[in-house]
Amino acid sequence: MSDHDCTIRELVGTTAAVPAGELDPVLTDPDTGQRLHPQRASAPESVETAVATAWAAHAGGVWSDLPRGERAAALRRLHTELASRTEELARADSLDTGVPRATTAALIGAVAQLLDLGATQIEDGFEHTEQLSSAGACDQWRLPWGPAAVFIPWNAPSHLAIVKTSYALVAGCPVIVKPSEWAPHFSGVFADAVRAALPPGVVQIVHGDRTVGEAIVGDERIAAVSYTGGVAGGMAVAEACGRLLKPVDLELSGNNPVVVLPGEEPKAVVEQVVTAMLTLNGQYCIGPRRLIVPEAEVEDYLAALGPVLDAVRIGRTTDPDAQLGPLSHEPHRRRIDDQLAEFAARGCEVRRYGRLPDASGHFVAPAVVLTDPAPELREEIFGPVLQVRTYRELDDAITTANDHPYGLGGYVFGTDREAARAVGRRLRAGLVRLNSAYGPPDADPVASMWGVSGLGELGTWQGPAFFTGARFVG
Repeated sequence: MSDHDCTIRELVGTTAAVPAGELDPVLTDPDTGQRLHPQRASAPESVETAVATAWAAHAGGVWSDLPRGERAAALRRLHTELASRTEELARADSLDTGVPRATTAALIGAVAQLLDLGATQIEDGFEHTEQLSSAGACDQWRLPWGPAAVFIPWNAPSHLAIVKTSYALVAGCPVIVKPSEWAPHFSGVFADAVRAALPPGVVQIVHGDRTVGEAIVGDERIAAVSYTGGVAGGMAVAEACGRLLKPVDLELSGNNPVVVLPGEEPKAVVEQVVTAMLTLNGQYCIGPRRLIVPEAEVEDYLAALGPVLDAVRIGRTTDPDAQLGPLSHEPHRRRIDDQLAEFAARGCEVRRYGRLPDASGHFVAPAVVLTDPAPELREEIFGPVLQVRTYRELDDAITTANDHPYGLGGYVFGTDREAARAVGRRLRAGLVRLNSAYGPPDADPVASMWGVSGLGELGTWQGPAFFTGARFVG
C-alpha cells in the first residue's frame, strides 16, 4: 500500500471519522495503478445512528422548521464553504475518477452555484402557495417526505453529492449521503464543509457496499431515495423501495444515439460529438455512444473522426493540457477492453486512436467501432468509445436509435432545424440535444428517464420536488 493520506470520512451526527470497516477491493491511483488502501465501510451501528439522527432531525424540525431566511443563509454558507475547498474536492474526484483536475475543478465550481439557486427557491416560498377560493384562503404545500438517502455514483462524486444534497435541503429533508465505494475520497472535505455550514444531523455521510445500501433503503425511517448508478443497482433499489411504497428517483445508464441527417458537414458534426464523447473521460451518463450516419457518407465521417481522435492529448490527471485522463479503476478498464473484444469477435472493426502516456495507470485509447455486423450488442460502453452505425432511410435511423432498452439522452444533427426537431421528437430519450454537445446555455430542460435508464425527471425544479409530497388545505 502507498502512504496516501486517506481522506475518506463518515459523518454521523457531529462526528467525522474514518469508517471502521474495510472491504476486499483496493482503491488505486488511476494515473499509476498504485495501490492506495482498501475500500471502507461504516459499521452497522454507525449506519443505525445516522438513520436515527436523520429521523430525529426530521421529527424535531431541526431543518424544515427553521425560518426561510435561516435556511437560505445556511445554503449560501455551504456554497461558500464548498467553493473555498474546490481544489481539495477536485483533487479527490480526480483521484477517484481519473478525470483531469482542471475539469473536476471547473465542474465543482459551477455546480456549487446550485446552492445559491436553492437558497433563492427557499426565499421565494418553494414549499407554499396560497390560493383564493369561494370559501376563503387555501394552502397548497410541498412538504418534505422525511429523511432522504442519496446514492452517489463513482463518475462525478462531488458534483452529484452537491446536486442531490442541494435538492433535498431545498425540500426540507435531512440527508444521508452514500458515496460509491469506488469514489469516496471527497467525503472528508465535504464533511468539513457541512459541519461548518449546517445544523448538526442535517447532512450525514456513510460508506460501504451493497450491504450498507440495503440497510439504508430498507429502513422505514428513510422516506425517499435518490440513486444514480448502474441498471442492476437501480433495479435492486427500486425493488426495495417498491416493497415499502417509498418514493424513488433513479438515473441509470444510457446507450445514447446520435442521428445525423443526410448532407451534413462531417467535420462540424465530429467536433461536437468528440467533445461530448470525451466528457468525464467518456464516463458521462448522457454522452454520445452510437453515431448513426447515412450509409453513403460513413467513410466521410470515419475520415473526419481519425485526425480529431488522433490529436486528443491523453495524460495524467495533473496534466493541465490533458483532454482524456485514465479511467476510474482497473476493473472498469478491463470491462471496456472485454466489450471491445466481443465486438471484434462478432466481425466488427475496432479502430483505436491517440497515444497512451508512458505510465501504468488505467489508460485506454479512444476507440471507434463499426458495429453494423453486430446490432444485437446493445449494452452501453461507459468510456471513450464511439460505435458507428449506418442507415439508408431516415426511418431506419430512428429504428436503430431506439433499438435498445435505455432512454436517457440522444442527439440529432441537421442544418434544417425543423427536420432535426422532428427526428428528436421520435427518439426514445428524455434529453435530446440538437446540433450541439451540451445544448443552449439559456435553455431550461425538463427530462424524464425512459426505459431502463431510470425513473423520475431531471430539472431545476423537479429535483427539489421529488423530495416533497403535495398537500392541499382548503
